[in-house]
Amino acid sequence: MPDREEYRWVKSTANELNNLLQVISESSQMLETLCQGTIDTDKYFAMMRTAVDRAAKVTQVMIDRVGGVVGSTTDAGPFPVMEKSAVHPKEDIKIFNPHGPLELVMLVDDEEFVTMLAERVLADAGYRVITARDGLEAITFYRKLGKEISLILLDFTMPVMDGADVFNELLQMNPRVPVVLSSGFTEQDRLRGMLAKGLRGFIPKPYTGEKLLTEVRSTLAAIREDMTGERRLL
Repeated sequence: MPDREEYRWVKSTANELNNLLQVISESSQMLETLCQGTIDTDKYFAMMRTAVDRAAKVTQVMIDRVGGVVGSTTDAGPFPVMEKSAVHPKEDIKIFNPHGPLELVMLVDDEEFVTMLAERVLADAGYRVITARDGLEAITFYRKLGKEISLILLDFTMPVMDGADVFNELLQMNPRVPVVLSSGFTEQDRLRGMLAKGLRGFIPKPYTGEKLLTEVRSTLAAIREDMTGERRLL
């Protein structure tokens, strides 16, 4: 009989699979809109919808067997039900999971698939999320909401400004800006330089939802510990 640790693994894995299925479903809907009009595309998108629905039902069965619930069944399948986004009351910035009980995290990445998955994983864990599609937008968002943002997950390879340039600009606004770099390829010298300037960590791509949450939680815990230590010294 599976032990408690195996049950936790099954539940965690099934939840991550469910998040990926949601991203695939949403992406296929966008692609179907762009590619509609031919018999072949309609046929293949219908096959994809059927496959996603079947996979979602299998995932729900896995979670039900270990005593968890992913969400309620809707027309799109048994995916998590949550308030997806709202505009910040003071600024024109969309917040994903605006009423989440945990910290506000800013994602800076130009890859649609990556941000969709990260938003959903972090929101499911209780975090509020804002997403910047490039470095300039990230700087604008931080200038407006910097005091509310607890952590920034920053992609290294982006158009116009790369992660190192964005990090340097953020440092001008806050010498202790909390940033974790994310990339599939990074020049080691530049990474070491960013770490020397106060970069909080690095998470290689591609990452799983579990790895993302582990990095976010551990980094935020370290930041809270640092702040507590400083208050004690005052």
